[in-house]
This record gives sequence, structure tokens and C-alpha cells, in this order.
Amino acid sequence: MPRRPSTNRLLLSVVVAAAAAGCAGPPRVTHVVLAPVADLRAKPGGLSQPGIHDPFQETQLLYGEGIHVVRRENGWAYVEAVEQPEYTHHRRWQGYPGWVIADLLLPVHQPPQTNAFITIPWATVWENPHAATSHLRLPMGTRAWVTLGAEELWAVRLVDGATGWVSRGSVTLFADMAPWPESVRRERILRLAEQFLGEPYLWGGRSPASPVGQTATGVDCSGLVNLVYRTAGLSIPRDSYEQRLRARPVEQPGPADLIFLSEPDRPSKIVHLMLYAVDVWIIEGPKTGLAIRRIRVVDRLGLPLDALRPGETVERQTVWFGSYFP
Repeated sequence: MPRRPSTNRLLLSVVVAAAAAGCAGPPRVTHVVLAPVADLRAKPGGLSQPGIHDPFQETQLLYGEGIHVVRRENGWAYVEAVEQPEYTHHRRWQGYPGWVIADLLLPVHQPPQTNAFITIPWATVWENPHAATSHLRLPMGTRAWVTLGAEELWAVRLVDGATGWVSRGSVTLFADMAPWPESVRRERILRLAEQFLGEPYLWGGRSPASPVGQTATGVDCSGLVNLVYRTAGLSIPRDSYEQRLRARPVEQPGPADLIFLSEPDRPSKIVHLMLYAVDVWIIEGPKTGLAIRRIRVVDRLGLPLDALRPGETVERQTVWFGSYFP
């Protein structure tokens, strides 16, 4: 049977995650997401489409993610996604604002208890431990409540109160993540990011690619970083601009640190970021029409890493480095 964290330890993990995100006093969670992945839109209507840059696509919500519903309109709900800190829309820290299909949300009195993350791209949820019938599939980064274990299948409580079963290797308990040293957490972030290599870039995407379901899946540059940090137990803002606002500036990045690029001729306007891997490599979601890739620093930025300094200009874009580690 898997170990369960104590109530105090679980609450501590939630407080630490909120502090790391830099979003004090988030609104009350009134709903959770019922779909494996749901689009959050700048205006009601439409859905993301594979391979298309859709300016109205903001981000994606994962199964069980906490939402504060502000109002409803014609089958859509205007919400704040409280687990995705954002600043740009209203020049204040808040949950990511936008519109989501109202039928994909379930009312709750309080956020569901969680003690684990789904840590593989897609985890099959079975109706019983004999793995006869599949309930649904949950994406990487989904928070789950593991209640008990039986051999290789562990029971999880779903947001509608039902019980499902997932493979033991598809989840990692918060309690097991807590003692990881920095080096292990950095390594875990990079291993998670490597699972996205070759997958499609999706503007506003924040989910592993899947051929199943009506919602387009994939990640953009900051969605990839947000998702792999989250799955490794670190809560950071959703978009690249905010990720730089909350990151600690560094002179040179270490493994799993971030390399930011500005808009041309606007050094403070961050529009892209990359995950520094090791040696001479970075991992990034380049742009619509391309796949998530690993590329050498010198091939991407024109200079080797040790020749780059914060504030360096590369083809009119300014380079900055940031870290979420001490």
C-alpha cells in the first residue's frame, strides 16, 4: 500500500506551491475540470486546432484543476484558473482568466484532496483492479488522490466521487517528491521534458499530444516548462513573461534552468523561453508548424553558452537567464 502524507504535510505542500507561484490570495475554487484537457479561450466560442496559430487560445486546463467561475454566458464560463498564475491581462497577479465550456466544469465546495501527480504522458484509468474496462485517460501533470494500492494497480478517487485504478508506475506521490535534492528535481524536469521531443507545438497548449479526444493537444514553449515543472513538484507561472518575472536572475543557467528571449528591440518584453538541458543542449517548443526539439545552444543562439551573458543581443532579441532553484 502506498504511503499517505499526513494532513499537515499535505497542507504544507499546497502552501509551498502557492508561495512558489507568487500568487498571494487566489480566489476560492468553485469548480474543477471534468475533461482530461479543456481549452481556456480569450473569448467564448471555438476550440484549438492542431497546427494552427489561434490568437484566442490562451492555455489548457487539466482534469481536476481548480477553477473560480466568475460568470456564465451562452454555455461558456468566464473563469480564473487558480493553479496557473498570470499577470499580464489585468496587470495584477491572478489565476489565468478566460472562457471554458461550462459543461466541462463540476461544482465543488472545496478543492479535491490530492497527494500525487500523473507522471507519464497519458495514464489509463481502469474501472476495477482487474483492468477490464477503461474509465478515461489522464494527462501528465494531473493531480490525483491515491487511496490504496494493490500489486501494480493503485486506486484513485476521481473528481465525481468514483474510484478508478491506475498503474503504479504512472503516478508519483507528493510525499516521495518532498525529499528530492535539487539535483534529482532538476534531472526529473529534464527527463519529463524529453518525453515531449518530436510532439507538435500547439499555441496555448499545455498537455501531452494525444490522438484521442476532440480537444487539440500539445504544448507551446511556456506550456511545456510550466507542465514539466508542475509534474516535478514545482509551481511556476504559466507564460514566459511571468515565468521570468518570478525567476531568480542568474549569470549562467544550470540543468533545467530557463533561457528567455525578448521581442526584437524590446529587451523587457519576454516572448519565448527554452529549457537548458546539459552540456550544449536546450529543449524548446519553437513555433507553430514545428515539433518540440532538442537543439544545440550555438545552433539556436549563434554563440556557445559560455560566450552568452544576460542582456546579450542575438538577432535583435535580448537573452536572459533565470532559475527557480536556490
